[in-house]
Amino acid sequence: MNSQDNKPAKDRRADIPPPPDDIEVEAESPPPDPDSLRAMFQDPGVRNYLFAGLAALAMVFVTLFQKGVDPVGGVLLVVVGGAGMVLRWPASPHFFLLILLWFLIFPFGLPPPDENPFELEDGRLRVADILLAASVVVFLASNYRLIGLTTQALPFEQRYPAKSQKPIRRPPELIRPGEIARLLYLTAGVALAGQLVWLFVTSVELDDAGTIPLRLVDVRQRFRRGPSDGMPPALNRFILVSGLVFFGTLLARLVFGYWRLRIMSPAEGGMLLQDAAWDETRREQMRVARWRAWGWRRAAEQDEAAKRADQSERGRPR
Repeated sequence: MNSQDNKPAKDRRADIPPPPDDIEVEAESPPPDPDSLRAMFQDPGVRNYLFAGLAALAMVFVTLFQKGVDPVGGVLLVVVGGAGMVLRWPASPHFFLLILLWFLIFPFGLPPPDENPFELEDGRLRVADILLAASVVVFLASNYRLIGLTTQALPFEQRYPAKSQKPIRRPPELIRPGEIARLLYLTAGVALAGQLVWLFVTSVELDDAGTIPLRLVDVRQRFRRGPSDGMPPALNRFILVSGLVFFGTLLARLVFGYWRLRIMSPAEGGMLLQDAAWDETRREQMRVARWRAWGWRRAAEQDEAAKRADQSERGRPR
């Protein structure tokens, strides 16, 4: 074996000369404040949510322009929404929805509203409405996620927090890969589900005289003169939507509640049963706890009395 192989490898970093004394080595700059504009563009996860919200605003403007809404309304929505995202203004989504609702009712910006007798039939599964609903959902989700990443994700525990207390933000490291893609898929499903619900509500009316309390809407009846048989269409839609919300919530609670119980671990199930037992036997446990506390207090008093009696016996002259 060659003797050179037994020599330890020479560290190449030792050959690098140290910097001269007259050259100052720049220290690494600290990371920017999460609430700053620089941090929004520097972190890729936060930047993706910002761009997704701005793209949704652009889609809202294009969709409203295609629906015949006054361009002033679209520009106002873009300004309010974009400024709210960049400046992290928590009230921006509320004003955005109010302005959007105003221009959907009054497309030209001023009363009276645009009345179209065929709006219910023409608005079923309309592509522009689906795109508008999906864009609004993406903008709101991106805006609130951006606020949680840069400003505050959870409220303070105290009603009046101290000035030195820092807000709780969602760390950008917790953004999972494909999170925005899942948001887009979920948004598309929610928008399509809303259109299907609207199709059901505008195509069916209540029938209290039939075996099945639902029947298809007669479109020709809306244009007949004189009183119509049945309840008004607005009240009919309100009752149908209320029923769908009630029974849909009940069914979802049953299905997801059973699914949560199925995936629960034995330790979690035991904790849940123990909590239920404590809740059902609360009065009995309080009674037992009071008796035990009384017994401990009585035993302590007896011990104290016994000690005083023993001390008095020892101090008595014989």
